[in-house]
Amino acid sequence: MKPTTFAVAFVLTVCLVLVGVAMFPVLAQAATQNNEFVFGFFLGPFVVVLFFCWLGEKLLLKALKKK
Repeated sequence: MKPTTFAVAFVLTVCLVLVGVAMFPVLAQAATQNNEFVFGFFLGPFVVVLFFCWLGEKLLLKALKKK
């Protein structure tokens, strides 16, 4: 996995979490009261986004290698 893939997944996850907390006031209240909730809310989507970014990287490299 390239460092760029990891960085892109991290930035996308940060945006996802910030939008989620901003859109749903219940999440924002829970996030300010319980730091473990924020960590769990971040870690799950990060792993999923990282997986899809890694998959996209592999497909992109395979497509570029054929040409």
